Amino acid sequence: MSPIVTRASFIKGGLAAVALPSFAGTQEKPELKVGVISDIHLTRSKVRAERICLPALEWFRDQGVDAVVCTGDLATTGMLAELELLSYVWYKTFPDDKLPDGRHVEKVFLYGNHDTSPDVEIYSIREGRQDEFKRASVLTDRAKAWETCFHEKFEPIYTKRVKGYAFVAAHWNGLKESVPGAPEYLRAHAADLAGDKPFFYCQHAPLLGTVNPLLGHFDDGAVTEVLKGFPNAIAFTGHSHASLTDETSIWQGAFTAVCGSCCAGSGMRYMKPWFENSDVPGTLDVPYKKRTDSQMPILNIFNGGQGMLVEVFKDRVVFHRKSFVYNEPNGADWVVPLPAGKSRPYEIDARREASSSPEFSPGAKIEVAERDGANRAKVPMRQLVVSFPAADRGDRPFGYEVTVASSEAGVEPVVRCVLSPDFHLPPTRRVKSAECVFALDGLPPAGLRRISVRAFNSFRRYGKAICA
Repeated sequence: MSPIVTRASFIKGGLAAVALPSFAGTQEKPELKVGVISDIHLTRSKVRAERICLPALEWFRDQGVDAVVCTGDLATTGMLAELELLSYVWYKTFPDDKLPDGRHVEKVFLYGNHDTSPDVEIYSIREGRQDEFKRASVLTDRAKAWETCFHEKFEPIYTKRVKGYAFVAAHWNGLKESVPGAPEYLRAHAADLAGDKPFFYCQHAPLLGTVNPLLGHFDDGAVTEVLKGFPNAIAFTGHSHASLTDETSIWQGAFTAVCGSCCAGSGMRYMKPWFENSDVPGTLDVPYKKRTDSQMPILNIFNGGQGMLVEVFKDRVVFHRKSFVYNEPNGADWVVPLPAGKSRPYEIDARREASSSPEFSPGAKIEVAERDGANRAKVPMRQLVVSFPAADRGDRPFGYEVTVASSEAGVEPVVRCVLSPDFHLPPTRRVKSAECVFALDGLPPAGLRRISVRAFNSFRRYGKAICA
C-alpha cells in the first residue's frame, strides 16, 4: 500500500512533487473521480469499438467514477453509425448512465474535427463512402445525432455540475481549432466558476501556450487568455494524439492544462524536429503533411491506448496515467496541489531545468550497416542503418537525434530524429535498442562520415553523444 502523503509534505517538495508515490490504495477517499479519454476514433466496426473503447470504460466503471470526459474525435469519418457505436459501448458499460451500485455517471463528451468539421467528408471519401456520408453523417444534423445517441439536449457549449464541480465543454465548430464563443461563454459564467474550487474546461484542440509546446495543433490562444483569470481552472484537451508519457502533456502557469491523450493509439504526431518514425514528421514551420520520403515505417500506434483517472481531494488533484492496452500505469502520478495557484510544480520551464538528460551507459557503441531497402512510399533505395543501445541512465529517452557529418569543410551534416520505440508505453515496456535509417543518396561519401547519436527527454534536454 502506498503511504499517505500530506499536503504540507508535497507542497514543501516543490518540483519533487512529480515523483510522489501513487495515492491508489490509501484509505483517504476523493471527493470526485473522473475518467478522461480522447480521440477514440471509432469506425463502423463493433469489434474495434469493443477493443479500443470498452476496456477504458470498464476500467472507469470499476474505479467507481462520477463522470467520464471524452475530449472529441468520437468518430473517424463523421458517420452517424460510428457515433452509435460509442453509444452502444457506453450504455453497455453504464446502463441508464449508472454504475452497478446505481450511482449516476455523467457524460462530458464533445465533438472533435473528425465528428463535425465541415471538411470531415474527406475522411469518408478516402474510405469510398461519400454517398453514405451525405445520407448519414453526424454533420447533417449534429444536434439530432447527439440527442439520439446520448439521450440529452445538444448545446454547442454547455456546463454540467458533478458533486458540486463544474465541467464546461465546448464542441468543435467550424474549420479551425478554436471554438467560436468559448471565451465569451467563460466570461459570462465567471461568477459561477471563480474561487478556490477547481473547475474543468474541456475542448478538443490544445490551448495555445500550454501543453506540448513543441507539438502543434493548437487553437488561437483566446481561451488561454481568459483562463489566465481562473487559477482554479483545469483544462482537458485532445486532438494532438500526444502521449501521457510525455511530461509536457501537463502544464501549469496561470492555470493547469492536461492533454488527455488518444484512446485509439497515442503519440505519433510529434513534429519538431522531424521524426523518421512519426506519422506526421515535420516542424512547426512546415505545412501539415505526411512525408512519404521518410526512410522508416510508422511506429505501432495500436499499443498506445491511454487515458487518465483523475481524483480530486480537498488539498490536491491526482492524475493517474493509464495504459489500457497493457492495463498498467503509464508513469508516476501527477499531483497538483490545491488551492490552485499557490504552488505550481508543473511549470514546464522549471521542470526542464530540474530534469536529467538521458545518457548512454559507458561503452555503448553504434553499429552501422548498409542495405537495399525502400522508403515509406516503397521506393527502392540503398540505405544506411544506424543502430545503438537504448539510453538507460538519467531520464527516460523520448527520442534520439542522429547526425551523419563529413570531415570535409563546407559539407552540411544530415540530421534525423527518431522517437524511442517505447516512448509512449508503460515504464515496464522499455526497449534495449533503437535505430535510425538514412537514404545513402545525399549523405557524405563513405569513409568521410562521422556518426553521432544523442538521446533527449520529453523536455528536449539532450544527453552526451556517442560517436562512430
